[in-house]
Amino acid sequence: MITQENGTYSWQGTIDVSYEHKVFRILFLVIGAVCGLFIIMALVMGGEMLGVMLLTCLGIMAIVGGVCFLFNLNAGKRKQPYTMTEDCIIFGGGKASNPFFYKSVRKAVVYTGRNMIELHTLVGHGPVFVDHNEFGFVRDYILRRLPETTEVVYE
Repeated sequence: MITQENGTYSWQGTIDVSYEHKVFRILFLVIGAVCGLFIIMALVMGGEMLGVMLLTCLGIMAIVGGVCFLFNLNAGKRKQPYTMTEDCIIFGGGKASNPFFYKSVRKAVVYTGRNMIELHTLVGHGPVFVDHNEFGFVRDYILRRLPETTEVVYE
C-alpha cells in the first residue's frame, strides 16, 4: 500500500517472477561464457589443465544453480521498497538505496500486464514493481515528471 509522508510516497512492491527468471537466465549466460573462456584457455595452455577447468566450471555452475533454485523457492514473495519524491524514485532503503532522478531517465518501459515500469538511464536501469491497485497512480506520477525527450514504450 502507498503511504504519503511530507510529499513522498512509499510502498513495498512484489518482485515479478518473470523478472527474477530473466535475471537467472542472464546470470547463467554470463557464468557459462566465463566458463567457456576458461575451457578455451585450458585447451590453449595444454590438455592437463582441461580436466581441472571442466570440474571447476561444473562446480561453479552447480553452486549458481543451487543458489538460483533456493531463490526460486520464494519466487513471487520478495518485496522491494520504493520511495517516490518530486525529484526521484528511490529503490531500496538505508545504505542499499539507489535513487533514479526523473530528469536523467532516457527511456521508460511500462508493462501494464505485469504492473512494472522499467526506468533506463545512461548508466543503468531499474524496475519499479507496484501492486495492481496502485499501478495507475504510480505510472502517472512518474510519467508526468519525466523530461519531454524521454522515450516511453508501452508493452
